[in-house]
Amino acid sequence: MRQSIIYLSLILFLSSCGSVSLTTKPGVEISRDATLTIAANEDQTGTVGQLNHLLLEKGFNIMSYSTAKKAIKKKHEISGSGSTVKVDSESYSVSQLNSVYALELNYRWSYDALSGYRYLNFSARIIDLNTKELVMSASFRGDRSVQRVLETFTTKLSQEIRT
Repeated sequence: MRQSIIYLSLILFLSSCGSVSLTTKPGVEISRDATLTIAANEDQTGTVGQLNHLLLEKGFNIMSYSTAKKAIKKKHEISGSGSTVKVDSESYSVSQLNSVYALELNYRWSYDALSGYRYLNFSARIIDLNTKELVMSASFRGDRSVQRVLETFTTKLSQEIRT
């Protein structure tokens, strides 16, 4: 009986860690030689920097987000109470990146002193910016280190994209 409880506990623990699932659109070939831009800014988890490194290591042609974005500059005038304020702003759209593919990320993380940054969920999508089609989707739910999820994600992506 005690052994059964230990096995059950181990199975529950291992299943709570989660796994990364990845799927690509049938019939679509993603090329490693085409430029891929991670359409996100760096945050304290270090996700973008780690992904840049891991993808470069696997032979992908990465373009930095700041280099790839094209700004849409807007000028606004706000009037009221006898005064006018002029405001310059910039906005970006993923579809305006000077790249072939955009990698969009969405994740929720936690931090503790013992294990560092950990993903509670993570999703990634690759968009073909020429056709505007979703060509790859990946997801993770569980509780695993940022580094481990990103390593698993880039390994699975590399296996799917052979060209």
